[in-house]
Amino acid sequence: MAEPRRRDASGRRSVGEGFRELDERIAYFVKYHHRQNFGDYLPEIICKELLSYPKIDADVFRLIGSVIDERWIRRDLRNSSGHVTGLIAFWGCGAREAVPLSRKLRSHCRFFGVRGARTRDVLGLPEDTVLGDPGLLAPLFHTPRRHPETVGKVIAIPHVQDGRSPAETLALSGADILVHPEIGASEAALRDILDRIASAAFVLTASLHGAIIAAAYGRPFAFWNNGHLDVPFKWEDFASSIGIEAMFAGNAAEGRALYANMAPRIRLPRLAPILQVCPFEARPSALLRALAHDGAGDGAVLLDSARIVDAAMAGQQETLMRLQHESGQNRASRQQAGRSALRVIGFGALRLKRALIR
Repeated sequence: MAEPRRRDASGRRSVGEGFRELDERIAYFVKYHHRQNFGDYLPEIICKELLSYPKIDADVFRLIGSVIDERWIRRDLRNSSGHVTGLIAFWGCGAREAVPLSRKLRSHCRFFGVRGARTRDVLGLPEDTVLGDPGLLAPLFHTPRRHPETVGKVIAIPHVQDGRSPAETLALSGADILVHPEIGASEAALRDILDRIASAAFVLTASLHGAIIAAAYGRPFAFWNNGHLDVPFKWEDFASSIGIEAMFAGNAAEGRALYANMAPRIRLPRLAPILQVCPFEARPSALLRALAHDGAGDGAVLLDSARIVDAAMAGQQETLMRLQHESGQNRASRQQAGRSALRVIGFGALRLKRALIR
């Protein structure tokens, strides 16, 4: 259960050292908690480094995760601040199972790319729908450093809800070291786990975003079924986006054998289309780095241009983030006032509205 939203000395709600608060409408699992599953926490750094302002107005923005599901959508609509638009915007998200959404709930959803072909097909989206998990954008916002604890090591990442002891889990894996996906809610902790994964010689993972980050940084990896396999559909979905089947290893030795067989077939999605289809405007420098990463032109020129744009925008990003925050606060305040008025007025408001539009 999430902790109450903490406030800093100025009275503003705080989400952890190193990050500003996101727009209230950006949702992820246990937002505001002091401990985070690193995959769920990625929207914080993605928004900080790559995105600017929303392209559309929505009550909820889901920027990562296996959250295209009737139960999750109903909960988002109940918990959203205001129901002004009645819309949830999903970016690169995935379904939880091979079950289409009901027509009623589907009418509340807008899809800006999806994680993989399985989700695309379940939703009946066009063949040219952009595929790819936003976690694959990691190289655009973080250049990893060699981590002394994992460099050259075989690491195992359990699922965040795996309740076994670290010693038992490590013994099952046959890996050199265990890297737990739960981290403190700070930018430093998030960058640290990215370094740990990117430094490893091999990644055996029961955390889907462990595999996604490993793939993003070109590290050998394998899906790990250690008896705690969470949402099988999401693994199939991600696998479909990189051109492989969802096959699972029981330990590191099996995982290395699986990877040797599937490595020649891995094809990661291009990053620029994922970024361009986002329901938030991408920062120009981020798009330039994505194009360089994709090999769309002279990489050196594109990266130099990105640095020039970043330098030109220095100082403006802080102002933009402040305006985003204030806009979100003002919107939430107006909606709260409207809900309070409706509680006081009751059905009289509905009768008045009907009378005015006749």
